[in-house]
Amino acid sequence: MKIREVAITAHQLGEAAAFYRDALEMPVEEQPDRVTVKVGSSRLIIAQGDPFEGVHHLAFGISPHDFDLARTWLRGRVEPIVAGGSEVIDGPEGWNSLSVYFLGPEGIVLELIARGADAAIPGSGGAAPRPLSISEVGIGVPDTSAAVRELTQALALPTFPPQEPQFAPIGNHDGLLILVDHERVWFPTRTHQPARGPLSVRIDGFEHPRELRLTPNTSITAYPVIR
Repeated sequence: MKIREVAITAHQLGEAAAFYRDALEMPVEEQPDRVTVKVGSSRLIIAQGDPFEGVHHLAFGISPHDFDLARTWLRGRVEPIVAGGSEVIDGPEGWNSLSVYFLGPEGIVLELIARGADAAIPGSGGAAPRPLSISEVGIGVPDTSAAVRELTQALALPTFPPQEPQFAPIGNHDGLLILVDHERVWFPTRTHQPARGPLSVRIDGFEHPRELRLTPNTSITAYPVIR
């Protein structure tokens, strides 16, 4: 499963464009009503929108060989979120991953994650880490177990550990939808709850197109795999 596109909104579109272009050095295409950010094989579309409660969460995958470089590169650009006395955070059991979290425009919780499953992918060889894709999308839902059932039955997506009452990843190492109770706080912050604003996710790897609406503001669209 590949996350090819994530679409969200921002109230201050110019600030969002500047952050991804200048702080994270990602290719950014600006239009009057939207910004498109190229994140490896994925793209992040940010449209002009009204303020909403909560914040989104996205993780950008990088090669494990780029993780130390990423930590150094991020210094002075953003303030890493420290948890348990460290900015380096291990993934849950079975993930074999290391992450650095930080806040982006309008409080969005961003993450650079290096997965052991990507160990065969070489590092960037340059001064900055090379993002591979949007690796994770956080989704707040009123009933986590019900959302898991919808995704596994309608799209035949696999569950991923751990499966907990308020935290349930769906997908695999190539792409994860992180389902959480919409009253839960995003880890590793202590105050940021999941966004109630618009969110649409396009995932590839399916035989027939299909759209599933998890909440009034959240849709998942599956498309045939891109060869």
